[in-house]
Amino acid sequence: MSKKLTFLYLSEPDVIKTGLTLTETIELCTESLKQHGLKEVENPPKPGVHPKEDSFINAMPGWLKQKGVCGIKWVSGFPENVKQRLPSIVGVIILNSTETGFPTAVMDGTYITAIRTAAVSGVSAKYLARKDSEVLAVIGTGVQGKYNTLCLTTVLPSIKKVKIFDTWAPSLQTFQDQIRPLLPNVEFETASSMEEAIRDSDVIVGATAKLTETVYSDEWVKPGALVLPIQVGGWDPDVLSKFDKVVADDWAQLKAQQDFSRYTSNFDTPYAELGEIVMGKKPGRENDQEKIINFNKGLAVHDMICGGRVLEKAKKQGLGVELELMDLGSPIPMPPV
Repeated sequence: MSKKLTFLYLSEPDVIKTGLTLTETIELCTESLKQHGLKEVENPPKPGVHPKEDSFINAMPGWLKQKGVCGIKWVSGFPENVKQRLPSIVGVIILNSTETGFPTAVMDGTYITAIRTAAVSGVSAKYLARKDSEVLAVIGTGVQGKYNTLCLTTVLPSIKKVKIFDTWAPSLQTFQDQIRPLLPNVEFETASSMEEAIRDSDVIVGATAKLTETVYSDEWVKPGALVLPIQVGGWDPDVLSKFDKVVADDWAQLKAQQDFSRYTSNFDTPYAELGEIVMGKKPGRENDQEKIINFNKGLAVHDMICGGRVLEKAKKQGLGVELELMDLGSPIPMPPV
């Protein structure tokens, strides 16, 4: 009797129904960062193609040795999609067996990308932000602006005020409609400029679309603040020298990104990779006056560990559709000529 190779297909609704929480994702990303710091992962710099200007489609393979999770995410970023009310980031995750290499699951990666990106900001804040941080600045109020707000106010319960800035009024309104009811004890203030949002803030999140011009100034960042540039552009070329500590999630991958190259001509190496801090190899914040900037460009191992958890939950809940890929007992036929 022939054996079929099957995999579980999970749509975005299926992935969301598994109930993966922000708190759970923070724990998962803490573990994947720890494994990254221990060098117990394979996470090569992501290659990509660029069909349109300022767009990308990246391949993100990753393997966590100790967790037995392996796979790849194929993710696109097309900022102009928002003008058509379409998502700018869409991804697909494929998980593979580490024993046979066979695919075990194909799932939506858009929701996982969104929640794990914010979760990594939460891990950063845990180790790099002041424990008494009260003011959060959010530049860009799209998906990451919203998710980061939820995540950072969870990790830093001392946050009392969130200052938001966006040049697109509908995005600001959607942010207010969705986030305010979830954080009734937090004051929200709409800033009239980036500078107004950043000055006097303890944690600053840059969650805009791609920036090719210099729009930020390190002079706006007060001593003791943590800057989390999810979108790395927009700073002066010498910005890295203006901070007491520069932290990266993966320095080799970050240096390989074209939009980061403008910062590295006069800069050799960061203080640490985030995983080194998480595992205790290097200290995070050491005093309340340090200005710290942490670039998290995105690690495939986060997607793999979260995708693995989603797959476990989906199987327990009976979610998804099992699809047949091939008959393992049948030889590959000769092709037509």
